[in-house]
Amino acid sequence: DRFLQEYELIARVDHPNVVRIFDLGIADDHAYIAMEYCSRGSLKRRITEGMTSEQAFAWMRVIAGALGALHAVGIYHRDMKPTNIMFREDDSPVLIDFGLAKQAHFKAGITGTGAIFGTPYYMSPEQGQGSPVDQRSDIYSLGIVFYEMLTGAKPFEGDVAMAVIIKHREAPVPRLPGSLARFQPAIDRMLAKRPEDRFQTVEELLAWRPAPVAASAEG
Repeated sequence: DRFLQEYELIARVDHPNVVRIFDLGIADDHAYIAMEYCSRGSLKRRITEGMTSEQAFAWMRVIAGALGALHAVGIYHRDMKPTNIMFREDDSPVLIDFGLAKQAHFKAGITGTGAIFGTPYYMSPEQGQGSPVDQRSDIYSLGIVFYEMLTGAKPFEGDVAMAVIIKHREAPVPRLPGSLARFQPAIDRMLAKRPEDRFQTVEELLAWRPAPVAASAEG
């Protein structure tokens, strides 16, 4: 049911940075989705290779725009992570994998009340507790991805999933190194523990700009 719901949700979204889904069907008791092929790999590979802070900021904004298109039709992604951001042949990033997406007004959620779904490294504090989520949870998860793009490391790590979930809820937001300090205000708001302290919408996030910095400060 969750797999079939993915197609129904994304068929309603027309955005250049949301994956295009062409067909859905059932054959021999197996459901399938035919979607566009993204030939340039995932954001995870780009993070491993490293990128400039300007590129990280630019890609974060593009991904935020894709999230905003989902939120505009009442969909929350709930599984933002680097492997769910792919690149087309023209190097444009594409948001994929909506198997955990949930409609804002879908009263009988397939995942069930209080169930925890997602990837612990990228979960908001409320998602890690199985509490209700909204667009601010996606913004938190995008903040984790942005931090990882900037630094090459995850902000919260642990030996087991629960340790990571607890850090999301209790550990302070990590500090960026001096050369990246101009992005700290955005990280602080995106990763705020309480949803009401974050950017409330993607539009608020996109309106934010870092302070200017001399070209020689990068490094």
